Amino acid sequence: MEPATREILWNVNSIGNIVAMYTIFAIASIIGIAGVLRHSEIWLGGKPDTFRKISPLTGFIDIFSWALLQKGVLREKVPALAHTLVYVGFIVLTFTTTMVAIDHDLGIPIYQGNFYLIVTLLSDVLGAGVLIGVALFAHRRYIVNTDQLHNRPADASFLIVLALLIVQGFCLEGLRIHATGDPWAAWSPIGLIHAKLFWFLSFDATSTLHAILWWFHALTTFFVIAIAPYTKFLHVLASALNLFFRSTGRPKGTLPSPGDIEQLMEAADDDFTLGLGTLKDYSWKQLLDLDACTSCGRCQDVCPAYISGKPLSPKWLILDSRNHMLALHAQGKLDSAASFIPQPFKRIDQWFQKNHFLPSQGITPHEETDAFQASGSYRASNPAVQNSVLKIGHSADDRIAGDVMSPDVFWSCTTCMACVEACPVGIQHVEQIVGNRRNMVLMQGEIPSEAQGALRALENRANPYGPAEDRSNWAENLDVPVLKPGDSVDYLYWVGCVSAYDPRKQKIARALVTIMKQAGLSFGILGNAEGCTGDPARRLGEENLFQTLAKQNIELLKSIQFKTLVANCPHCFNTIKNEYPEFGNLGNGRQPDIIHHSKLLKELLASGALRLEDGAMKTITFHDPCYLGRYNDEYDAPRDTIKNVKSLRIVEMDKSREKGMCCGAGGGHFWMDDKQGERVNVLRMEQAAATGASSIATACPFCLQMMEDGAKLTGREESHEIKDIAEVICEHLEAAK
Repeated sequence: MEPATREILWNVNSIGNIVAMYTIFAIASIIGIAGVLRHSEIWLGGKPDTFRKISPLTGFIDIFSWALLQKGVLREKVPALAHTLVYVGFIVLTFTTTMVAIDHDLGIPIYQGNFYLIVTLLSDVLGAGVLIGVALFAHRRYIVNTDQLHNRPADASFLIVLALLIVQGFCLEGLRIHATGDPWAAWSPIGLIHAKLFWFLSFDATSTLHAILWWFHALTTFFVIAIAPYTKFLHVLASALNLFFRSTGRPKGTLPSPGDIEQLMEAADDDFTLGLGTLKDYSWKQLLDLDACTSCGRCQDVCPAYISGKPLSPKWLILDSRNHMLALHAQGKLDSAASFIPQPFKRIDQWFQKNHFLPSQGITPHEETDAFQASGSYRASNPAVQNSVLKIGHSADDRIAGDVMSPDVFWSCTTCMACVEACPVGIQHVEQIVGNRRNMVLMQGEIPSEAQGALRALENRANPYGPAEDRSNWAENLDVPVLKPGDSVDYLYWVGCVSAYDPRKQKIARALVTIMKQAGLSFGILGNAEGCTGDPARRLGEENLFQTLAKQNIELLKSIQFKTLVANCPHCFNTIKNEYPEFGNLGNGRQPDIIHHSKLLKELLASGALRLEDGAMKTITFHDPCYLGRYNDEYDAPRDTIKNVKSLRIVEMDKSREKGMCCGAGGGHFWMDDKQGERVNVLRMEQAAATGASSIATACPFCLQMMEDGAKLTGREESHEIKDIAEVICEHLEAAK
């Protein structure tokens, strides 16, 4: 018997067909490549990303794990199954097509024998898997109709084209098997099933139908190649590139810096700007972020602002910015003077953008201007998001916050990073949100009135609460060493503003001091000299004030000799650990360790420095602070700490650890009463109560306040106690009684 194989291009292997096929393929490829290059020109037209350190090795590792192995996609079961079936199926089908081309076009006899049989079987089985994946996608979109997805004609046509390509392939295979009596047909099980459907056709009829369908399949494929840059197929390239540049080279909890503002102001010219005002201010990576979005809605699904009915959807923040960018591009308003694309291909690209892409996204011409509009109920079930976009594509000088989208979109963010954590393609939503806030605050003087008071207080007295001379009143009668320049200790306790001034949160500070003294640690505090780290200023967009406070605190810290700085506030911890190093070393020749108090408590308990007594049995749940968890990947230390109390039974909320929901205080919202929609802390309190736990522990004074307020607003003030982990440990100290 001859080696297993099949005749390539059976029934269509004439010179005329081959020439016509490759001519059309070349034209389609040129159009598609030109479209991709036009997108790349947009990205490269962005500003330099000065503070991004690119590591090729890290980039390739991220490509392998996040793009090739689909690490981000696999976190949700049903979408993961659907995406994996389509993704793996197309990889195998593309591989098969490549093997066919090598064998036929290069004359290398590779497509035969056992290799042929294995590839054929995999192509059939995994090709059928693509159809199953498409069916699962369609079920989620049109039957389940989940809110995280929005359904536009582009989505339906995308799924239809995917299914059509696969069905065409199976029908062609079936016709060939039926006409040739392929002895190896059993290795093409799906094709063999299709062959049975054509049992009634004669050889001539089969050949004719095969030739017609073959050209239909070829033209469909070439059409997809040509329009790929104007469909979701673009994400295969854009998201892979975005994942390659996913790593910033900065600590995870660090916002990108504009540089030293004092120096920038001194060197400023007429075009000087700070933050993200218009698309012209976006870096190349931020523009790439826009094109990388796959509209999967995972960011929206975990966003506390969206869930609570506010105007922010991280998905639509990115998509509206992208649509604005591409609408400008379609009208030639973003053209680069250095473009090397020939004019005819530019016109083809603009035609596809304007007449195919924009309409397919639900974008219609604005009634009164030459812009476009994109509002509508199709966007989301959240009414505030339905109308959060104003106008797109009018001018490259339009401000993103104010002209393109409502400013409330940006002020609704709690900077909890849940969107960034959930995104499978490496988009940095929070960077874009804070960048727009910076521009509003520093260049336009726009900021919510409630936040203005907190910022003025930070500027005038370096804290948002009270007189600087009252900062250390909480420590009265505790005999806590107040450090002066030149003093030396092992541990410097950074108290933080809220724990120093708020009577309820002072209990956290007093508990932690009691624990440190019980453990016999060498420690001290800075007393009235300590000032706000500047975290709320930076997150609210007041970068200048943040840098002023940071530089003052760094000089103060350099005057003290200490080995470890301990902070009970995750915001202080994150700022000092991750953001201060940009402005100087905190120690004299040696960068000290910066730790959160959960790590200190865990270490003290593990070493036996603290001995605990059990109390009454309780069920307790832990609320993850965003700035400790998602910002710094610390989930275990606080849990390990309270596990040492044997009388506490720990239960987890459905949304915990990296999926934990924000309390609602981050991003400056502790000082802003956002009256739109529900209160985030109320929703979080409901989630905690659903566990059946009567106690809630946290490791952040802001979270503690928000959870206590949530308990009051839901009538659970008496039934649920909320404490910091330091309070939990302190009340169980063996010597405390």
